[in-house]
Amino acid sequence: MRSNVSGAVLSLVIERPSAGASVCRRFEARYGGLLGSGRQHIYDALTRLVKDGMLERVPRELLAELDDDDARGGAIGDGYRATAVGARAYRRWLGNGDAVLRPDSLIGSRQEALIRLVSTLPQDRATALALLDGYEYVILRLTQSTPLESGNVMDELLADELTDLAQAELRWIARTRDKLSAA
Repeated sequence: MRSNVSGAVLSLVIERPSAGASVCRRFEARYGGLLGSGRQHIYDALTRLVKDGMLERVPRELLAELDDDDARGGAIGDGYRATAVGARAYRRWLGNGDAVLRPDSLIGSRQEALIRLVSTLPQDRATALALLDGYEYVILRLTQSTPLESGNVMDELLADELTDLAQAELRWIARTRDKLSAA
């Protein structure tokens, strides 16, 4: 997958085949705080995914049967649905979380984990739990590599901040696991 935007767009179309306008609205609602992409970037991702064989265009009439709001309006062209190639690419992208969760960056790893977590289909709790496991591993590695007191107050302040962030993230992971287990 070339970008997280492409992965996110693919996940939305896998979740529900849709017209481009619907994909844009759902993208903004789900990823607005994580991926700052405008509509043109989303449409570019749709075009690229079609070109790469991960999505295919479908007639508007089929989208109307699928209960897509934009298709019923009649003002759109064709829509999109995932191909088998796209479904496999989506699974690889989700499962590739370990490769992008960076053990040297809590913030970068958090964003990667969240993007993939919200891209996981609601019924796929096993993948969501595996993503949480990977993220937890990164946090634990970071806390182990936090420098010990060096006598420099600035180093100590930084170490305190990283420890506080890690503890908050571990609490969030525990709550998220509980919610996934209860659902």
